[in-house]
Amino acid sequence: MKKALSSLFAAVLAGAVLLISPGAAQASLANPLAVSFTFDDGVADQLAAQDLLEQHGMVGTFYINSALIGQTSYMTRTDLDNLATSGHEIGGHTATHQDLLTLASGEQNRQICTDRNTLLSWGFDVTSFAYPFANLDAGLETTTQNCGYNSARAVGDLYDATDCDDCDPAETVPPLDPYAIRTPDDVEVTTTLAELKDLVERAEVTGGWLPFNFHHICDAGCPAESIPASVLDDFLTWLAPRTSIGTTVKTVHQVIGGSVAAAVTPAAALAPGDPEVNTVRNPSLEDVSPSDPNLPDCWQSAGYGDNTAVQTRVTDAHTGTYASQIQVTARTDGDAKLIPRFDLGACSSQIDQGRTYQVSTWYKSDVPVFFTLYQRNALGQWSYWTQSPPFAPSATWRQASWNSPEPPATAVAASFGLTIDSVGTLVTDDYSFADHPLAPAPDGVNALVNPSLETPGADGFPACWTGTGYGDNTPVWTQVTDAADGTNAQKLELTARTDGDAKLIPGWDSGNCAPLVTPGKTLTVSVSYHGTQPTFFTLYRQDGSGNWSWWTQSPPFAASATYTTASWTTPAVPTGTRAVTFGLTLDAVGEVTTDNYSLVSNP
Repeated sequence: MKKALSSLFAAVLAGAVLLISPGAAQASLANPLAVSFTFDDGVADQLAAQDLLEQHGMVGTFYINSALIGQTSYMTRTDLDNLATSGHEIGGHTATHQDLLTLASGEQNRQICTDRNTLLSWGFDVTSFAYPFANLDAGLETTTQNCGYNSARAVGDLYDATDCDDCDPAETVPPLDPYAIRTPDDVEVTTTLAELKDLVERAEVTGGWLPFNFHHICDAGCPAESIPASVLDDFLTWLAPRTSIGTTVKTVHQVIGGSVAAAVTPAAALAPGDPEVNTVRNPSLEDVSPSDPNLPDCWQSAGYGDNTAVQTRVTDAHTGTYASQIQVTARTDGDAKLIPRFDLGACSSQIDQGRTYQVSTWYKSDVPVFFTLYQRNALGQWSYWTQSPPFAPSATWRQASWNSPEPPATAVAASFGLTIDSVGTLVTDDYSFADHPLAPAPDGVNALVNPSLETPGADGFPACWTGTGYGDNTPVWTQVTDAADGTNAQKLELTARTDGDAKLIPGWDSGNCAPLVTPGKTLTVSVSYHGTQPTFFTLYRQDGSGNWSWWTQSPPFAASATYTTASWTTPAVPTGTRAVTFGLTLDAVGEVTTDNYSLVSNP
């Protein structure tokens, strides 16, 4: 009977042991374990983690890319304020989430220091950093320390059942290397609750520190680096009572400690270029990116929307050996382009206020294309700036060039690209971005672009020209080879008219197509024409605010069966005028063909 009882006791004891993992059985208040919940990138879905942590009386460390705050799917400044007020830690993660190992040392410094300085300026005590993509080396550790951080988190090098089963189960306190803090592998959508518990129980054996790294809180259609809210909730519920065996939840700063260092001035970016100096790095696209063989060094793919765009380096170059090709094979909306990298000064061009900039590139394309320009503020935040009118398709190399308006008041840098927004192929080479002061042409010099109408535009009109008019009439525009100069001319027919008129004019802008002028000077306008009805010049003026209005018109010119020249000198340009445009005007049923335009300023 005693033997039977003894056997029964042994069996019960064995069953009890099976219910308790070896790690938990050895956990001890003498070897306390700190668990940290760290979250990368500042994405908005992490606010669900904030709620869950607070429901369980816990806090986390949120590593923030400051230049992304406020953008779609990211947290806002208010979200960050609420996190800090609730006891969570705000850490740094670089300004724009670049792979630091692919950057020059100066850009590494700017990414790390600028991000921290921005977060400090927002009122957060920033002492903790995490490397984007967990990519680091000894030089980056030094840079991180020099930017004022007390610690930097890597990813990996602690126990993982699949690829590091002989690694330490916990980081030491203090860490072996405070600028390469070890963690288990990233928590991913495949990570189970049982695996999370196992990591804690193993770490409890030795005690120390177990930092977890999370990205997204997501329940359906999730990125790989996600955890369902329900799994996180179950994990926190399981973890909460383990304070009884010395397991507590702390922020990274609570583990590392140390004072908050002052802001550190980042490495200076290259200064804005002098007038007419090209500031594009690797402008001929000859050097390949160290991280992507399909991209030139210092350049990146950009675009938006629902389309399929393939970017490759090709040897069909305008100069040198390489050019860049974008093939859009399917499109619902959006566009694609190649641009200098969105960075803090190593590849993007720095700009000054009150200046204008000329962007240009050589291109071949089977569809219309246009320039898109982006601007960056001092915090490192990139946003859309402006875009050019379209350029026509070209089967041979052609240069596209456009002058920007003055930058927005907060802009300190710019990037740009020739944009394709339809199914087709675009090849580009030899880019330029240069400070290009806009000023009226010298006296006696024709100020018009494409005056002989030889270069086609993307909309059926010659490049830099457009048809305009008013009233109830039917104009028909045709490019013809009946030219006074060169190959092409433009024919205008009014096939019906109740009132109003039509004319061909340089486009409604200032400094690109419509010439800048000097108030107080007279202008001489002229054109070669033949037509069936009398015509006259109509001139329009742009004021300093960019508004266009009618200015003046000439006396009529007689109909002519053969080419003749219409020429007229205007009154003095009115005060406050920035630019003018003009056209030979048809205001009766009939036709007129024009070519060889001129606008010159008189001494």
